[in-house]
Amino acid sequence: MTRERWLRWGSLAAAALVFAGLYVRHLTLPSPGGFAPARAARAASPAAPLYGAELLPNSTAPSVHSATAAEISGGRLRAFWYGGSREGAPDVAIYTSVYSPKEETWSPERAVITRELAQRHLRRSVRKLGNPVAGRDRAGRLCLFFVSVSVGGWAGSAINLMVSEDEGETWGPPRRLVASPFFNISTLVKGAPLQFADGATGLPVYHEFLGKFGELLRLDAPGHVIQKTRLSWGQSSLQPVIVPRSEAEAVGFMRYAGDPPNRILMIRTSDGGEHWSAPVKTALPNPNAAIASVLLADGRVLLAFNNAGENREDLSLAISGDFGDTWRIVRRLEGDPGSPGAPVPEYSYPWIMQDGAGEIHVLYTWGRSRIKHAHFNTAWLEKGR
Repeated sequence: MTRERWLRWGSLAAAALVFAGLYVRHLTLPSPGGFAPARAARAASPAAPLYGAELLPNSTAPSVHSATAAEISGGRLRAFWYGGSREGAPDVAIYTSVYSPKEETWSPERAVITRELAQRHLRRSVRKLGNPVAGRDRAGRLCLFFVSVSVGGWAGSAINLMVSEDEGETWGPPRRLVASPFFNISTLVKGAPLQFADGATGLPVYHEFLGKFGELLRLDAPGHVIQKTRLSWGQSSLQPVIVPRSEAEAVGFMRYAGDPPNRILMIRTSDGGEHWSAPVKTALPNPNAAIASVLLADGRVLLAFNNAGENREDLSLAISGDFGDTWRIVRRLEGDPGSPGAPVPEYSYPWIMQDGAGEIHVLYTWGRSRIKHAHFNTAWLEKGR
């Protein structure tokens, strides 16, 4: 190789290193503020226990998975999930439906984004679509994050963002989030977005390439990644769910993919998410499956999880009055012996939230063929003690 070519390649390598250094520095700049926990006023729950459940409409896809939801105007719920002939198939699309609490019915499902549409707008090859996650930014816009894969399996994923100004009736084009300086792959999402005091949006993400670990992305108002913080290291922690309770404090839970005993992992921060404790195993089992959690209006933490070490046949609810130190299992949503169940006994990937009226909603995969919606009040939780 000639001296000129060596100089050319050396200059390119130096420029790449400088770019990477500036990128990493940009993503690790000190943040100006901590969390902004949701403090919306909620009506008192009725004294009488209330519970309801229904399957979401599905007239299109033989296989569905990974539901998410956000409250929209009029106390309604807009849910999203992905469906197709099977997980990872080219025909997988992301669907949506709206729940009316007055009528207790869901609207017919419709596709929000298909692989072909994503490919056209992102201007890159898209092999398949994956987990959607819904939330709102500080401007009140409805945001839909979703996973796409251009190369390889889930380890080759990237996260994309779509924004709606009209509660999900119409959407702007998807845009790929840039979360790493080079190939920008192996970033996936499952946990709910959260808000920071400075107006930024926090997005818990995870990686499956050369390890399994979690990160917390910070997005500015237009939705660009401006900071990321490691939540864990190694080969066995993924799909983080973050639950803030003050500007400084938050607890996080993670799916465990390591050696037995199989337990839900927990992390904590006391400085607004700048630093996180090392993951520790809780007493709650985890069969290498997604979990969901929410801070209730009364200050307790509610967790939806598979209460088994090896399968996803039991979906239960546990509650903590001391911010995750101790847990009490209060209800079993699926898996009671003798009760009617799905043709395939898998109840997984829960999503949990509390709406403005105080009602709690859990959406989850029901037998891989439907999404199920369970909704109840805190009185129903307490009756299960």
